[in-house]
Amino acid sequence: MRNKKTDLQLEKDKIRKEILEKRNNLSTEEVEKKSDLIIQNLEKFIKNAENIMIFMDMKNEVRITKLMELYPKKSFFIPKITDSKNREMKINKYEENELVLHKFGYYESSSIDFYNENILDIVIVPAVVFDLEKNRIGFGGGYYDTFLKKIRGENKKVLFIGICYDFQIIEKVPAEEHDVVLDFVVSESRIF
Repeated sequence: MRNKKTDLQLEKDKIRKEILEKRNNLSTEEVEKKSDLIIQNLEKFIKNAENIMIFMDMKNEVRITKLMELYPKKSFFIPKITDSKNREMKINKYEENELVLHKFGYYESSSIDFYNENILDIVIVPAVVFDLEKNRIGFGGGYYDTFLKKIRGENKKVLFIGICYDFQIIEKVPAEEHDVVLDFVVSESRIF
């Protein structure tokens, strides 16, 4: 009985499946074009930040790693799962020569030199879906919610910015108590 999914989880799964199908059907050209527009919309946040956490994009996700080419003087950090049982992530400084492929298909650092998350000015947050109230549906692991909740408790000035394509924004996401609301969501045509 314990593994039975709730109606809320089933609803999230349905939305996740629908949006991922759309994202998977994007052409490489569409991904590049839309990613460039999203990065332009992020500029006003990035220009005043020093330490930025991004994620290593995979498949048809927004090409957020382009930020590192555009802002070579800024420090970029990437997450690493350090404790699956407790859904914990820590951050490593991005170093291309330390990247290893994770079993889920994205790259993470092989380094065990972790940084204190309090140094972060911005956390760029991935998701499958966002809503107009800045709630999100991720891949269902809960790692980002745990991470964001921890940082928000320690660092009030950090900005949580979700990035996505326009079609990944829906009216209302079925939110749960533990879900963390972001500060901004940025797509190719809007910031809210």
